[in-house]
Amino acid sequence: MINDVPHSYEPHQLFHFSPGTRISMETIEAETQYYQVVIHSVTTMRSGQQWTLKSAAGPLKGLSTGPLISRDPDQVQQRIIALYHLIHPNEAVDGNGAIDPDLQLQGLLDFLLSDTAKKESPQIPTHGIDACIAYIHQQYHQKITREKLADIAMLTPNAFCRSFKRAAGISFTDYLNRVRIKHAKDQLTPSCSIKEVASSVGYSSEYYFSRLFKEAVGYSPTLYIKRERLTIASASRTGFHNNLASIGLNPAAGVDCFRYPWMNDADYNLRLTSALEQLRLVKPDLIIADYFHKSLFEVLKQIAPTVVLDHHLDWRLTHMNIAELVGREKEASQSFHQLDEKTSEARYSLNKSIGNARVTVMQVVPHALRIQGAVNHPLNELLYAELGMKPGNAVSPTKMRDEMLVEEFPSLETEHLFIIKHINHPESDQLFKQLIQTPAWSLIPAVASQQTHYIPNWLLMSWTPIGRSKIIHDLTEMFRSPAK
Repeated sequence: MINDVPHSYEPHQLFHFSPGTRISMETIEAETQYYQVVIHSVTTMRSGQQWTLKSAAGPLKGLSTGPLISRDPDQVQQRIIALYHLIHPNEAVDGNGAIDPDLQLQGLLDFLLSDTAKKESPQIPTHGIDACIAYIHQQYHQKITREKLADIAMLTPNAFCRSFKRAAGISFTDYLNRVRIKHAKDQLTPSCSIKEVASSVGYSSEYYFSRLFKEAVGYSPTLYIKRERLTIASASRTGFHNNLASIGLNPAAGVDCFRYPWMNDADYNLRLTSALEQLRLVKPDLIIADYFHKSLFEVLKQIAPTVVLDHHLDWRLTHMNIAELVGREKEASQSFHQLDEKTSEARYSLNKSIGNARVTVMQVVPHALRIQGAVNHPLNELLYAELGMKPGNAVSPTKMRDEMLVEEFPSLETEHLFIIKHINHPESDQLFKQLIQTPAWSLIPAVASQQTHYIPNWLLMSWTPIGRSKIIHDLTEMFRSPAK
């Protein structure tokens, strides 16, 4: 609710609140993460040789109170995160060569103003749809028809359905089911009756409710009630077993059935057979699998009920989704807090020990060399945004990574080179030997000063709190200042 007017919100939704705005919020998810930028406007006055500042009340010119429509919300989010890490408490940054937070803020505002100003097409009024959304949240336990909501929105039923989907991103039926399932999750306990819960959130059929619940949550209401006591196994490429361990749950098994490009049929079949047999032996109540195991869903669900989570570049979202499946949302929040504190301390320590020295991560795989960029991967964001390390000249500021052949390898300007050579494969070994024999290799500052660091697979480790904590520990130990 913004000034008593209901509004819906979606991931990456932007809002601007002018001074004095009244705000209240109800969320469908167990936890909502958001960034808040508080801006104090001032005016400057000059008297002789002196300048004075005076608070300037009122909204920012060009931004209206309420939701903002951006053509590139991901870019806005990246700018806000970068600003956050520049001014985060206890994260001192050396002034030499550091980005000025004021300039970063000004750049964010300029981008917002230019981005939102470009939406010249007339917008469909959403007050009627917002009133429908408020009605759904208040009356979800009652029978709600599209005709009733269309009357509230003062539209024909067909026009209402189109307008609702345009405003909310999903159909009103799907939205209503989300709200009902959210409330059902709050009520499902060992002492409850599934039939009674279904009725209390607006479903007359227990079986229909159970089917919708399984589609939304991934498993049945019966398993959801017992979720804190289930035997869990994971099948993932990105270390779901470490996600589970970080919230205090030791999985019965953690397997990786992903077929890497360099595997032949015999090697992969042996790997897959061994992993599936391991899962069968532990007899799990639930298997949590990542997107890379989606093709194995039918095989896995023959062993136990299986939930395949969608893939997100935001590792925190994946971690919280795992926690929700096993009823450990509180523990997940605690793991975020502990990791944030450790990251903050490490940022300060690393800034003192290596200052503005540049850092580059290179991966050696069969047929190619890869240089990690500064965005779109948990490792990139950890190193360059959260820990504030300075990227080398070949680190792309806009891409996850660049891939190249030896003859395409750029002239690297970096004081520290981290090398991931985790694949025991003849072609990758040969490729690396070719690289270190090139004249360009010896000209790399990190090579000349013997600051090349062979590291484990930080790319996979960076997807979990435990892995990120280990990366931070390794970095601080690597660059620990000698005792005086």
